[in-house]
Amino acid sequence: MKLQRKTFRHIKMMLVILGFAAIGFALGKNQLSFPSVFPSRDTVSAKQLANMLKTKTFTLINVHIPYEGEIEKTDTFIDFDQIVANSGSLPKDKNTPIILYCKTGRMSTEALETIKKLGYTNVKHLSGGMDAWKNSGEKLLDLSSLESDVLPKDGIELPVSWKDLGPQLIKLGVIDLEKFKKAVKLTPQQENILTKNTEENIRIDGTNSQFIVDMLWALGLAQKSTVYEEGPMGKEYKDKAGNFASTGGWSLARGDAMGYLNRFELIKLTPEQQKKVGEIAQNVYRPCCGNSTWFPDCNHGMAALAIIELLVANNVDEQTIYKKLLGFNSFWFADSYLYVATYFARQGTAWSDVDAKAILGKEYSSAQGAQAITKKVGQLPNRPTQGGSCGT
Repeated sequence: MKLQRKTFRHIKMMLVILGFAAIGFALGKNQLSFPSVFPSRDTVSAKQLANMLKTKTFTLINVHIPYEGEIEKTDTFIDFDQIVANSGSLPKDKNTPIILYCKTGRMSTEALETIKKLGYTNVKHLSGGMDAWKNSGEKLLDLSSLESDVLPKDGIELPVSWKDLGPQLIKLGVIDLEKFKKAVKLTPQQENILTKNTEENIRIDGTNSQFIVDMLWALGLAQKSTVYEEGPMGKEYKDKAGNFASTGGWSLARGDAMGYLNRFELIKLTPEQQKKVGEIAQNVYRPCCGNSTWFPDCNHGMAALAIIELLVANNVDEQTIYKKLLGFNSFWFADSYLYVATYFARQGTAWSDVDAKAILGKEYSSAQGAQAITKKVGQLPNRPTQGGSCGT
C-alpha cells in the first residue's frame, strides 16, 4: 500500500514537471522571433541591444519626449503618449519584434503597455533607457541640429549670376512688374535683381525661397526647351498644356501665360546641351507630385528646369548640378527633405555624404517616395517652418 502511494506521488510529480515543460515550450515558441538571450520579461539590456543591432531584425522605436537624442539604427520616433494617434507608423504585422526606448525606461514602459493593447505580441523595451545605453559605453545620435545641415543659414548658391534675366523677362512680358510687386513683397535687393543687370549669383535661403521660385518659374516657362517639345507637355498633353499649375497658374505675366511658353532663347543652349537638360530633367522629382522635371506641371518643376538649363549652359558638371538642385529643392520642400535626412542619418549617412542624384529620384523625391519616407521616419524631433507652395 505504501509502495502504491509512493508510486502515485511519483507519477503526479512527473505530470507536474511535464506540464511546466509544455508551458515553457509554448512560451518559447511564441518568442522565437527574438533571440534566446532575451530575458523572459519585457525588457532588454543595453548590452543585449548592442549585440542585436549588429544583425538587426526588429523595429527600434524612440518614444522619449522631448527629443534628447537617439540610438543609431532607430526606425521611427513616436511620442510615448501619442502611440494610438500615430499607430500608422507601427509595423503592419503585429507579430513583428519591436523594441522601445526612452531616456530612463519610464516612458517606454507606458508605451509598451499601449502597444500591447493594440494587439502587438512581440514587444520589449530597453531597461534603463538611453541613460543605461550611455552608461554601458555606447553613443547616441543627436539629430536636433540636422535642419542646419539640410537648410544652411547662408543658403545654397548657384555658380551663375542673374545678369539681365529680370529686365528681359519684364521687357518680354513674361513678368508684369506691377503684378509681381503686388504678389511678392520685394526687398531692395530683390527689386534690384528683378529690374537691373546684376552680377549677383543666384542664391536661395530661408528668407527668399518664394521670390526665387517665382523668378525661376518665369524663366523656365519662357525658355525654349527640349522638355516642351519631346516631353509629356509637348507630346501626349500638348493640347492640354495650358491646364497645368505651371502654365495656367502663372498669373504674373502680361496677358495669357501660354503666350510665353517655350518661346524665347534667354539661355543659350546647343543641341547637345538641350539633350543633357532632358536627361537630367528626367531624374529630378519634387515632393509635390509624382512627376519628374521632364513633366514640369507645377511651379517648382519649371523652376528646377530653369536651374538645369542655367547650369548646363555654363558647363557645370553633372554632380554639382544635382547637388545644387537638391539644395534648392530642400528650401522649397523643407519638411520632406528633413525627413529624408533623418532617415539617412539613422542609417549612419550624413546629409553631406548622400548621393544627390539618388535623393532627387523617384524613390525619395516624388510625392509617393516622400510619403513612404515620412511614414518610415515617424514624427520629426523638430519641424521646419520654411518652405514654399505650388502657387504664386
